[in-house]
Amino acid sequence: MERKLVSQLFKQYYKQMYGLARTILYDEQESKDVVSDVFERLLGTDITLLPDTTKQYLFVSVRNSCLKQIRKKSVRERITGLYAEEKLVGSSLEEDDERLENILRFAQTHLSVEELTIFRYRFLSGMSYDDIACEMGISKVAVWKHLSHLIRMMKKQFKVPEL
Repeated sequence: MERKLVSQLFKQYYKQMYGLARTILYDEQESKDVVSDVFERLLGTDITLLPDTTKQYLFVSVRNSCLKQIRKKSVRERITGLYAEEKLVGSSLEEDDERLENILRFAQTHLSVEELTIFRYRFLSGMSYDDIACEMGISKVAVWKHLSHLIRMMKKQFKVPEL
Protein backbone atom coordinates (compact mmCIF):
# COMPACT_ATOMS: atom_id res chain seq x y z
CA MET A 1 0.00 0.00 0.00
CA GLU A 2 1.27 3.48 -0.77
CA ARG A 3 3.03 5.31 2.04
CA LYS A 4 1.05 8.50 1.31
CA LEU A 5 -2.31 6.72 1.68
CA VAL A 6 -1.21 4.97 4.88
CA SER A 7 -0.03 8.32 6.25
CA GLN A 8 -3.41 9.85 5.43
CA LEU A 9 -5.26 6.96 7.12
CA PHE A 10 -2.95 7.28 10.12
CA LYS A 11 -3.78 10.98 10.54
CA GLN A 12 -7.48 10.34 10.07
CA TYR A 13 -8.01 7.27 12.29
CA TYR A 14 -5.11 6.94 14.74
CA LYS A 15 -6.86 8.54 17.75
CA GLN A 16 -10.00 6.43 17.30
CA MET A 17 -8.00 3.24 16.76
CA TYR A 18 -5.84 3.98 19.79
CA GLY A 19 -8.99 4.61 21.86
CA LEU A 20 -10.39 1.24 20.82
CA ALA A 21 -7.13 -0.54 21.63
CA ARG A 22 -6.89 1.23 24.99
CA THR A 23 -10.45 0.17 25.82
CA ILE A 24 -9.59 -3.46 25.12
CA LEU A 25 -6.05 -3.66 26.53
CA TYR A 26 -6.09 -1.09 29.37
CA ASP A 27 -2.43 -0.39 28.62
CA GLU A 28 -1.13 2.76 26.95
CA GLN A 29 2.06 1.34 25.44
CA GLU A 30 0.51 -1.95 24.27
CA SER A 31 -2.31 0.04 22.65
CA LYS A 32 0.13 2.27 20.79
CA ASP A 33 2.10 -0.78 19.67
CA VAL A 34 -1.01 -2.56 18.37
CA VAL A 35 -2.15 0.45 16.33
CA SER A 36 1.36 1.00 14.97
CA ASP A 37 1.57 -2.66 13.96
CA VAL A 38 -1.68 -2.38 12.02
CA PHE A 39 -0.29 0.53 10.00
CA GLU A 40 3.04 -1.24 9.59
CA ARG A 41 1.26 -4.28 8.13
CA LEU A 42 -0.59 -2.00 5.72
CA LEU A 43 2.72 -0.62 4.48
CA GLY A 44 4.08 -4.11 3.95
CA THR A 45 1.19 -5.45 1.88
CA ASP A 46 -0.39 -4.76 -1.49
CA ILE A 47 -3.89 -4.68 -0.04
CA THR A 48 -6.45 -2.42 -1.69
CA LEU A 49 -8.95 -0.93 0.72
CA LEU A 50 -12.36 0.08 -0.54
CA PRO A 51 -13.47 3.56 0.54
CA ASP A 52 -16.69 2.21 2.08
CA THR A 53 -14.94 -0.40 4.24
CA THR A 54 -11.60 1.20 5.13
CA LYS A 55 -12.65 2.33 8.59
CA GLN A 56 -14.23 -1.04 9.41
CA TYR A 57 -11.12 -2.87 8.19
CA LEU A 58 -8.85 -0.75 10.39
CA PHE A 59 -11.01 -1.17 13.49
CA VAL A 60 -11.42 -4.93 13.01
CA SER A 61 -7.64 -5.17 12.54
CA VAL A 62 -7.08 -3.33 15.83
CA ARG A 63 -9.61 -5.48 17.65
CA ASN A 64 -8.10 -8.71 16.31
CA SER A 65 -4.57 -7.57 17.15
CA CYS A 66 -5.68 -6.69 20.69
CA LEU A 67 -7.28 -10.10 21.12
CA LYS A 68 -4.07 -11.77 19.91
CA GLN A 69 -2.11 -9.69 22.41
CA ILE A 70 -4.42 -10.75 25.23
CA ARG A 71 -4.13 -14.42 24.28
CA LYS A 72 -0.34 -14.14 24.47
CA LYS A 73 -0.44 -13.13 28.09
CA SER A 74 -0.44 -15.81 30.73
CA VAL A 75 -2.87 -15.80 33.61
CA ARG A 76 -0.04 -14.68 35.89
CA GLU A 77 0.72 -11.64 33.71
CA ARG A 78 -2.95 -10.64 33.62
CA ILE A 79 -3.35 -10.92 37.39
CA THR A 80 -0.01 -9.21 38.02
CA GLY A 81 -1.08 -6.38 35.71
CA LEU A 82 -4.31 -5.90 37.62
CA TYR A 83 -2.50 -5.81 40.94
CA ALA A 84 0.13 -3.44 39.58
CA GLU A 85 -2.61 -0.91 38.95
CA GLU A 86 -3.54 -1.25 42.60
CA LYS A 87 -0.05 -0.08 43.68
CA LEU A 88 1.20 -3.56 44.40
CA VAL A 89 4.04 -3.35 41.89
CA GLY A 90 6.73 -3.74 44.50
CA SER A 91 5.36 -6.95 45.94
CA SER A 92 7.34 -10.18 45.84
CA LEU A 93 6.58 -13.27 43.79
CA GLU A 94 5.69 -15.11 46.98
CA GLU A 95 3.03 -12.50 47.75
CA ASP A 96 1.71 -12.78 44.19
CA ASP A 97 1.54 -16.56 44.50
CA GLU A 98 -0.26 -16.19 47.82
CA ARG A 99 -2.79 -13.78 46.28
CA LEU A 100 -3.37 -16.13 43.38
CA GLU A 101 -3.87 -19.03 45.79
CA ASN A 102 -6.34 -16.91 47.81
CA ILE A 103 -8.32 -16.15 44.66
CA LEU A 104 -8.36 -19.81 43.66
CA ARG A 105 -9.33 -20.89 47.19
CA PHE A 106 -12.13 -18.34 47.25
CA ALA A 107 -13.35 -19.55 43.87
CA GLN A 108 -13.36 -23.17 45.04
CA THR A 109 -15.27 -22.42 48.24
CA HIS A 110 -17.71 -19.70 47.17
CA LEU A 111 -18.67 -20.46 43.58
CA SER A 112 -21.23 -22.95 42.35
CA VAL A 113 -19.92 -25.95 40.44
CA GLU A 114 -20.99 -24.35 37.16
CA GLU A 115 -19.39 -20.99 38.02
CA LEU A 116 -16.19 -22.69 39.14
CA THR A 117 -16.03 -24.60 35.86
CA ILE A 118 -16.57 -21.38 33.90
CA PHE A 119 -13.95 -19.61 36.06
CA ARG A 120 -11.41 -22.32 35.33
CA TYR A 121 -12.16 -22.38 31.60
CA ARG A 122 -11.96 -18.60 31.27
CA PHE A 123 -9.16 -17.58 33.61
CA LEU A 124 -6.98 -20.67 33.88
CA SER A 125 -7.41 -22.11 30.38
CA GLY A 126 -8.02 -18.80 28.58
CA MET A 127 -11.04 -20.11 26.68
CA SER A 128 -13.35 -17.73 24.85
CA TYR A 129 -17.00 -17.24 25.77
CA ASP A 130 -17.98 -19.18 22.62
CA ASP A 131 -15.73 -22.10 23.50
CA ILE A 132 -17.00 -22.21 27.09
CA ALA A 133 -20.61 -22.09 25.94
CA CYS A 134 -20.01 -24.91 23.47
CA GLU A 135 -18.10 -27.03 25.99
CA MET A 136 -20.76 -26.65 28.68
CA GLY A 137 -23.82 -26.71 26.43
CA ILE A 138 -25.06 -23.29 27.55
CA SER A 139 -25.52 -19.95 25.81
CA LYS A 140 -22.87 -17.26 25.52
CA VAL A 141 -25.17 -14.98 27.52
CA ALA A 142 -25.27 -17.53 30.34
CA VAL A 143 -21.47 -17.63 30.34
CA TRP A 144 -21.36 -13.83 30.51
CA LYS A 145 -23.89 -13.74 33.37
CA HIS A 146 -21.97 -16.32 35.41
CA LEU A 147 -18.66 -14.52 34.82
CA SER A 148 -20.06 -11.10 35.72
CA HIS A 149 -21.57 -12.57 38.92
CA LEU A 150 -18.36 -14.25 40.02
CA ILE A 151 -16.25 -11.20 39.17
CA ARG A 152 -18.57 -9.00 41.27
CA MET A 153 -18.16 -11.46 44.15
CA MET A 154 -14.38 -11.37 43.82
CA LYS A 155 -14.25 -7.59 43.58
CA LYS A 156 -16.21 -7.39 46.79
CA GLN A 157 -14.11 -10.04 48.54
CA PHE A 158 -10.71 -8.74 47.50
CA LYS A 159 -11.67 -5.05 47.25
CA VAL A 160 -10.04 -4.73 43.82
CA PRO A 161 -12.18 -2.54 41.55
CA GLU A 162 -10.38 -3.57 38.32
CA LEU A 163 -10.58 -7.36 38.93
